[in-house]
Amino acid sequence: MTLPKDEERKYKLSSLQAKKPGLIQLLFKRSFVVGYSDFIFHLGVWGNIITGLIMEVPFLFEGLSSVYQGWGWLFSWIHGITGLLILMGGIGFVLRYFRNPFFRLAYGRVFYLDLAFLGGLALVGLVQAIEVFGFLPIASFTQSSIKWLGTLHLALIYTWIVVSLVAGGAIRHAVSTIGWRLTKANTTTGMLAFADACGKCGRCVEVCPTFEAFNRNPMEAPVVKLRYYYQVMKSRKLTPKEVRYVSEQMATCAQCNLCAGVCPYSFNYVAMYNAMLQEAQKLAPKPQVT
Repeated sequence: MTLPKDEERKYKLSSLQAKKPGLIQLLFKRSFVVGYSDFIFHLGVWGNIITGLIMEVPFLFEGLSSVYQGWGWLFSWIHGITGLLILMGGIGFVLRYFRNPFFRLAYGRVFYLDLAFLGGLALVGLVQAIEVFGFLPIASFTQSSIKWLGTLHLALIYTWIVVSLVAGGAIRHAVSTIGWRLTKANTTTGMLAFADACGKCGRCVEVCPTFEAFNRNPMEAPVVKLRYYYQVMKSRKLTPKEVRYVSEQMATCAQCNLCAGVCPYSFNYVAMYNAMLQEAQKLAPKPQVT
């Protein structure tokens, strides 16, 4: 039996949401669907993390230093190449941010924070590569300056981790993706975890009919409603006015589920809207009986 087009689309969407994608699938296959820069960036980040840890561990444990010495040059080269991949992917992100209004709306101003730290890391890493690999004969480099650059590189990394976690940048996205993957699909906990795991690609905004119908009002974008959902869930008490506002915002959803169809995470926004309404009503103050 052949299903009508609408029914076929709904069936595919429900099948898509029946099972969460695995971490490897999210990291590479689905990031490749979002864009080449996403795939290159994620590939570079994980390669950089792995080689960075390999290079750091021997210096923390003296017994492993002899094992590392024979292969140090290889890990250094791989670390540099994966760093170049991060730079290439980062350039793609920057171009998309300023050229794609949907991506810009979804990512928000925290993009500039991630960009500043990544730019600093790229600059320091480039100077280190020039010195270590001898690309340019810079006589001014001394052993102390090399150590200083290494210290600065690590300081930038650790500072970025802390700041990005607090501000809701790329690091929180990475950590929350793992947390979201470990929760059940459409539970309140799972949807709350996804508020930070969202990759901010903007694809849901691009296909949302409600967003277009309301003259691209940012508050009608699915990803913006997702953030507001997160704030509501964190609140302990809502005023009747806030409950009414949440209800009105959620009521504008067309329930078409197109956002879930294009989301790399297959996130069920419609279920999130319904859960948000229920939670808003629970958090609303009870009327005083006199």
